[in-house]
Amino acid sequence: MIRKPAAAGGLVRLLRLMVTLILGLSISVAAAADDPPEIRFDIAPQPLRQALLEFSEQARIQLILAVDTEDIPISQGVVGVMTAEDALMRLMEGTGLEYHFSSGNTVTVRKNKSNPKPPMRPENTPGQLDVDQISVAPASFEEIISIGTRVKGRTVAATSVPVDVLSSTALAFTGQTETGRMLQMLVPSFNFSSSSVSDGTDALRPATLRGMSPDQTLVLLNGRRRHASALVHVNTSVGRGSAGTDMNAVPAIALGRIEVLRDGAAAQYGSDAIAGVINLALRRDREGGMVQVSRGGTYAGDGDTTTASGFMAYPISSRGFVNLSLEYRDRAPTNRAGLSANQQYFGVNGERDCAATAEPAGCYDPREYTFDRRNFRIGDAASEQFAAVLNAEIPFADVGHWYGFTTYSDRDNLSAGFYRRVTQAERTVVDLYPDGFLPYINTEITDISAASGLVLNDLAGWRADIGFSYGRNEFAYRIKNSLNASLGADSPREADAGSLFFSQSVLSFDAVREGTVGTHAVTFAMGAEHRRDRYEIRAGEPVSYSDGGALNTDCPGCDTSPVRYQQGFQVFRGFSRDNVVDRHRDSFALYSDLDVELTDDWRIAGAARFEHYDDFGSRLTGKLTSRVRLTGALALRGAISTGFRAPSVQQKFFNSVSTQFVDAGGMTVAQERGTFRNDSALALAIGVPELKEETATNLSAGLVLTLPNFTLTADYYHISIDDRIAISGSVDIARLFPDVSDRMGITNGQFFFNAADTVTKGADIVAVYDWPLSSDDSLEFSLAANWNSTRVRDGSIRTTIGDTLAVPLFTPQDISILQDWQPDSRVMLAATYQTGPLSFLVRANRFGGYRICEGSCDQVSGEGLNVQDFGAEWVLDAQLSYELEALGLTATIGANNILGQYPDRNLIGQAGAGTLPGILSSDGVFTYSRRAAPFGFNGGYWYARLSARF
Repeated sequence: MIRKPAAAGGLVRLLRLMVTLILGLSISVAAAADDPPEIRFDIAPQPLRQALLEFSEQARIQLILAVDTEDIPISQGVVGVMTAEDALMRLMEGTGLEYHFSSGNTVTVRKNKSNPKPPMRPENTPGQLDVDQISVAPASFEEIISIGTRVKGRTVAATSVPVDVLSSTALAFTGQTETGRMLQMLVPSFNFSSSSVSDGTDALRPATLRGMSPDQTLVLLNGRRRHASALVHVNTSVGRGSAGTDMNAVPAIALGRIEVLRDGAAAQYGSDAIAGVINLALRRDREGGMVQVSRGGTYAGDGDTTTASGFMAYPISSRGFVNLSLEYRDRAPTNRAGLSANQQYFGVNGERDCAATAEPAGCYDPREYTFDRRNFRIGDAASEQFAAVLNAEIPFADVGHWYGFTTYSDRDNLSAGFYRRVTQAERTVVDLYPDGFLPYINTEITDISAASGLVLNDLAGWRADIGFSYGRNEFAYRIKNSLNASLGADSPREADAGSLFFSQSVLSFDAVREGTVGTHAVTFAMGAEHRRDRYEIRAGEPVSYSDGGALNTDCPGCDTSPVRYQQGFQVFRGFSRDNVVDRHRDSFALYSDLDVELTDDWRIAGAARFEHYDDFGSRLTGKLTSRVRLTGALALRGAISTGFRAPSVQQKFFNSVSTQFVDAGGMTVAQERGTFRNDSALALAIGVPELKEETATNLSAGLVLTLPNFTLTADYYHISIDDRIAISGSVDIARLFPDVSDRMGITNGQFFFNAADTVTKGADIVAVYDWPLSSDDSLEFSLAANWNSTRVRDGSIRTTIGDTLAVPLFTPQDISILQDWQPDSRVMLAATYQTGPLSFLVRANRFGGYRICEGSCDQVSGEGLNVQDFGAEWVLDAQLSYELEALGLTATIGANNILGQYPDRNLIGQAGAGTLPGILSSDGVFTYSRRAAPFGFNGGYWYARLSARF
């Protein structure tokens, strides 16, 4: 168990509070839950599509149109007080369609394969799971979307920009236990790279879209901006220099679906939406619930994962609801480390390198022969998480409704650093660790958010939404099984190393009005937003960072020339009082949005947004989109937009001192490296300019082909970004500023700056085919693919700053991280077959090639020095489910990466490689690259899951 007792007690208290709240609400509405509520409907005779959209609005029920309704004639309409099911029956009479409730708040309209005249009543009642035609496609093409447009009722296939919609069923069918991994398996342009021995990045993976940085994708929760993480990825990994969003803070059990807008949208949603937008839409069930338990592990016998989750939904009045979701997940660590050939002890005569002596066998300390050479831990961190989500909506007659939601997540992680050997005289105190030690970083990530708002259906002819949201993320560090060597034998083995804190509050007003100008349908939207971002660094215990001044006299030659011990805790020096920050930034935005249907086949839309930040100024962005239907089956679409990303407060104010292990002449060596604030005295002395915003231009063009049982979308994109923000290369502080070096105990430094311009281009393809079978059987095939390339524009790299630095500021390795460390392509093929209670899924994901480099990046992988190309790999998943309908149970077994595929073996940036004569030879401890692994480095994973609906 990783969790601290105090944290566990707090979680228990929180759980009791939330359960008490839900039970209290449920008592007041228990009587209403027995019978379907009656609702007043007023829907005039009109085309069926519009009639169904009005039904969805008046009933407050989510509608999924799994059929093309454009060619279906006029609906007779419905007026009066009745249940939602009775109203739907009347609207659809004579259409040859059927409807199925998949929960009390979601209904699917689709073709009836037996084609009866009256609409089919569902065999299941609202609140029961509809398992018919389970779709694992990356997009349900006729599902109504809520991002990318402010027009009500727009479907995926009818948008001017590409949008993926992932249902809760599709997420569950991935067999993954993390929300980020589920998204990665279904959306090829989304990457969720693994790394190891990378400090906080071990605990919070960078999530990227279209091969860009984590902070260039905007994440929404129920359509409202979600806060970012407090963590800045400062080590050498994908996303270096950025602060993204914690995708695993919201558990999948709480999600009704995920929407992914694959297009620049800064003019609609503001800063950060350069690569696209991801909307996490919470469950809207009005009754019923589910509990499920899963267990799994890797083929290698580690990484055992247990997950227990569930949700409960209650109706409030006729159309409201409250929904509580809970999840607990416990994951054991994995380890794919190789054997270390480093000499762990000084030789019997004090030799530091026995391999260089004439007779090594007579030189080694006897303990070398029995030492456990698998002394690193390279793999997934141990992790324990509790999460709770509450989502509610209460209508006020026909006036509007109140909404509110809150999320809570507490995740403890335990990851390892580099092993500290006895022979590392400045880092190991043999009185405390006579055999050396493996230090651990225990990070506790606490993530909380809450939102509340009021929607008015008719405010002087406008539909208005005024809302407020607040979110915070805290990243706390506790170092274990380590020491502050400069305190000598008096050092504790564990210390609080401080924490990072980020919060964001957003107050917004949005208004939408629909109407006609002449014969053209027009939707106009406008709004305003105020946002405050706050960032803090809180100091750790003094023992975690202080310099005790102790000297090592217990090593060969140290009696006459003592070695100065390193200050601060090994593996992660704590944040000191000099690092403490508490700063905030305010911004204000105004936007407008216009959508015009010029003809039945041609629609255009435009958006403009003005934003002002109190630290760097203002920015105006815009977007134009168009969609033209050429035939009944084929449509073309395209968009052009400008965007920007403001420097995050994390990038402006983060500062620390950390131990980074870097490549130097083929050897991995430690550096005590300081990360300096952009406004620090040192940065100003060097001449580092103030950070400015990144600016972007986004072009896209695509087509949509819709045939019976088959839909295809293909889109090309081109994204130019100027002034991308990055962390500089290593600056020799010991040479340039020796006083600073001595005072801070560092050798090198780095800082944030606007480094270069880049161009990203690629293409997406999504296709779904539904094979017509009998009414009890379904077979669906889906394909999704992405090809992507990012290149730094020639001549755009900033090489020097001021007159002080004549070293590369944006190094070949930093360039390589942007260009090469993520797959150049992804292809996903899936097939789902269902017959009665049995369903079977098989999915193949192809992860394209990528390149990793170390140090100067000038020797190609054939030499095995510092550049390596990793080949493409296919990863095969399969899952089998059986539903026991009478009991409400579903049993599932499956395996991810069935064939046990691993990335190519690592040839560069090794540690512990070499030969100890008479003991062992080793290729090094990093069997697989610790820098980036698109599908991880754990091999095959099996799992079993039992779900119960009620």
